[in-house]
Amino acid sequence: MSSQDYAIKGEAFKLSKVFSSDFQYLIPNYQRPYSWEVENVEQLFDDLYEFFQRKTEETYFLGSIVVIKQDGNPKSEIIDGQQRITSLTILFSVLASFLTKGSQDRKDVEECIKQPEVRLRNIPAEARLILRDRDHYFFRDYIQDVRLDDLISSNIDVVCKTDAQRNIYKNTAALIKRIKNTFNNDESAIFEFCQFLVEKCCVVIVSTPNKKSAFRIFSVMNNRGMNLLLSDILKSDLIGSLNSKQYEYTDKWESLEQDLGRSRFNELFGHIRMIYIKEKAKESVLEELQEKVFPKISSISDFIDDELTSYADNFNILKSRNYKTEKFSNEINSYLFWLNKVNFSEWIPVAIRFLHAKPTEQLAYDFFKHLDCLTSYIYLSAKNINDRIYRFGDILKQLENDLDYSKELKVPNKLYLTDGEKQEFKLLLDGNVYQLVAPRRNYLILRMDSMISDGAATYNLQKDSLTIEHVLPQTIKEDSQWSDWWDNEKHKLWVHRLANLVPLNRRRNSSASNLEFKDKKEKYFKGNNNVSSYALTTQVLDTEEWTPDIVAQRQGTLLSRLYKEWELI
Repeated sequence: MSSQDYAIKGEAFKLSKVFSSDFQYLIPNYQRPYSWEVENVEQLFDDLYEFFQRKTEETYFLGSIVVIKQDGNPKSEIIDGQQRITSLTILFSVLASFLTKGSQDRKDVEECIKQPEVRLRNIPAEARLILRDRDHYFFRDYIQDVRLDDLISSNIDVVCKTDAQRNIYKNTAALIKRIKNTFNNDESAIFEFCQFLVEKCCVVIVSTPNKKSAFRIFSVMNNRGMNLLLSDILKSDLIGSLNSKQYEYTDKWESLEQDLGRSRFNELFGHIRMIYIKEKAKESVLEELQEKVFPKISSISDFIDDELTSYADNFNILKSRNYKTEKFSNEINSYLFWLNKVNFSEWIPVAIRFLHAKPTEQLAYDFFKHLDCLTSYIYLSAKNINDRIYRFGDILKQLENDLDYSKELKVPNKLYLTDGEKQEFKLLLDGNVYQLVAPRRNYLILRMDSMISDGAATYNLQKDSLTIEHVLPQTIKEDSQWSDWWDNEKHKLWVHRLANLVPLNRRRNSSASNLEFKDKKEKYFKGNNNVSSYALTTQVLDTEEWTPDIVAQRQGTLLSRLYKEWELI
């Protein structure tokens, strides 16, 4: 690639130049819709008017716009800044509407919106800004032709066909009201404000001749509008590369984004990178997708129709815990609940890819059962990110190899815990689990509780009021019943282990934690209406004594349930 391909120019221009024949702005169909709302345009106007009132010689800076533009050609494809440039166009239209129709003042303001025809120089009349196809004619006919009375007198639900058009309608009405209240129809004051806008306000226009460098510029710049996400850049890159049906695939893309949610849809592309590359990122997600993934895809339209649509649907299933089968829906969705409670997401690409292969009900159940076992082991044993990426990357590689060579979908055996991992996990579960950091400790105790409650309970691991408490106190008074039951050695052995820990809905008075067992059950462990919220705690309430033999027996029972659930035996 030549140095010319990376030529970057940045210059501050007055609005008189920004809205001139030197630039004709185009918002491509693959860009997101106009999304500024009333509070955004009102803030823009208020900031401008406050600065206008100062009567200073300083210049007001309106931010930056990133465009793809060739030297000598006014066509400027907007990569970043469309919210601002569109809102400024609306503002100029509203200001023009308050000036006498046909007057030179109004013509001068309208020239910021539309290039007038100049027959002598063979310059046609044309709009300075062209919105996306679905909103272009609406914007041209009402805003750029300054037919605001016709717009506002129309029913918004009739005249507006898209959310962007509704935003344009509402923002126009808000600016009309703002300007009317501010200037009280004083045309000379309104025109003076317009003069201020074009001569005292400036925008930095950063231009580059190609998309790649434009996106690099964008990624390091701050702007006052809604930030473009990785998914926005990829939409521009992928749909912009299509020779036909850009409108159709823009609609498909935006439908997926709307269904999944903007933030989650953006997150999906990090998982797609992992599905393809299967190892730790060495560059940014955007660069690896653009340089290592999408160039190898033979058909972008097929990718959107097949993979992206499927991946988005499956990601939604995973996050919403809404997997539907005739036999195993409850079991699989329970696994998904707990999978979503760990503090990492490396398991997600594996699950998305597996579901994309359309497993049978039994195969899906087996997969999620083992995925849950592995993920719980990795989480509770605090494996680092490199270990997690390596393990789940290996699973993805095996999954792809099985599909490529045997053409048969099966649960990858690398998803199973090895004998060594099972032994490590068992030692962890049978050890001092209270020393685990709070999120992991809560996860384990509530997971144990869910197993003995037969799925009837619901849990919120983020609930601030959750606390894990000791039945056998951490400190024993010499003259208590506890000291009769427990010697120092056995106390040290059992006090922080699983059998002696119970979840409570709210932190009790810490002074009550050393009560005798009978009093502790009555005053400390009972929940609202004398009923505990947790099965583990209810079991303690039903126990008459809390001796080493009882705790040891309880430990064995609980561990057996955990070992069976996680197939550690």
